[in-house]
Amino acid sequence: MHKVVQKIRDSISEVVPDYESKRFLVAVSAGIDSMALLNACVKLGVNIEVAHCNFQLRGYESDSDQKFVEDYCTDLKINCFTKKFSVEEEKLKGESVQMTARRLRFSWFDRLIDQEGFDYLLLAHHLDDQIESFFINFMRGTGLKGLVGIRRLNGNRLRPMLELTKNDIEMYANFLEMEYQEDSSNHDYKYVRNKIRHHLIPLLKEMKPEVHEVFLRNNRRFFDAQLALDEGMDHYFGGIDKENVSMEQFLAAPDYYQLRFIEQYGFNSTQLKNLKEAGVGSVFDSFDHQIYVNRTSFEILEKNEPKTIRYQIAELGDFHCADFTILMKIKEGQHIENTNRWKVGVDQSGIEFPITIRRWQTGDSFKPIGMGGRQKLSDFFINEKFDQREKQEQWLMVNGDGKIIWVIGKRLSDEFKIKSNSKSSLIFETKLSR
Repeated sequence: MHKVVQKIRDSISEVVPDYESKRFLVAVSAGIDSMALLNACVKLGVNIEVAHCNFQLRGYESDSDQKFVEDYCTDLKINCFTKKFSVEEEKLKGESVQMTARRLRFSWFDRLIDQEGFDYLLLAHHLDDQIESFFINFMRGTGLKGLVGIRRLNGNRLRPMLELTKNDIEMYANFLEMEYQEDSSNHDYKYVRNKIRHHLIPLLKEMKPEVHEVFLRNNRRFFDAQLALDEGMDHYFGGIDKENVSMEQFLAAPDYYQLRFIEQYGFNSTQLKNLKEAGVGSVFDSFDHQIYVNRTSFEILEKNEPKTIRYQIAELGDFHCADFTILMKIKEGQHIENTNRWKVGVDQSGIEFPITIRRWQTGDSFKPIGMGGRQKLSDFFINEKFDQREKQEQWLMVNGDGKIIWVIGKRLSDEFKIKSNSKSSLIFETKLSR
């Protein structure tokens, strides 16, 4: 057994001893790293299926990568999921292309895992990726938490190649004469990661040939240091009631512990700085918690979780459930409905079944009709002056491709509006059961 295959097997079995009985989704780009991971999984007989994202950022290259992965999987009789994304259209305000692609990628992976019942997602990050991330986080000033780097197992995301170098992977590929695709953007120096990869790391290797081994040792020490530091949390905040935190006690703790304490609830260093200067009545939000500032204390309260109920409408036709009724009607041509907020008309050609009706969740975004760009649903709620209860009770109509069609009773998505060339319109009318 080749050492790369053995290391991948050992890495998986250490955290998933019964891996032979589990189902894995492998993220495959067509590049050398993910193709080596896929190849090793095939040799190990792991129960795998493949997911490939086509971000359409490199024209012909992107489509060529997709076809390469599809053909490879067809030859080996491996089920392959593929999805095309329009990254520029999906960008949120302030997001880079890379951030948008990452958000879309993992949102789709999570949806596949949920829908198809996979146990783990396998990702091909390796030791050189770890070193690159270390320097990126160092320059961003993320502190010890960022320097510790990528964890091998994070939820259901498993990275079994973190102790393999890029050279290990290249030697494995050459040994097998393995086919893979080259991504031309990996040599584009406008990306900081590529500057580190092609300039800094070779320089480090020249100065210290065993730089990978040194990094691994230091990475473990950083992790141990963070664990040791975190044990001090009990000294400052052990037994504290998060719903009645004395401001005096909180400010007496070192900054590190102050940040670690509020980070548990999704707050960041900027919010910590603002909290220290906040007046009575100030409110800070993370995704699932809120901080309310009182005169001599503050409260950290959990937001009521949105209901996890979701309904699927498998085909065209009226739908009835305990929470609402949705009536559907097809009309020829462009039939715009704006008589009341519970009734909308959409371009039928853009609708894919099954349609899902669910509550909002983290990362949801859409293009509100009448606006030029994409907007996070959380920002839409703020603009519409939703209170917490209204957010929790808001229903979304979601297309079969995962895009939001309608914030029911509030706003239609611009992507599904009736256009001048629409051949037929689909009318939705919602009647809530209250």
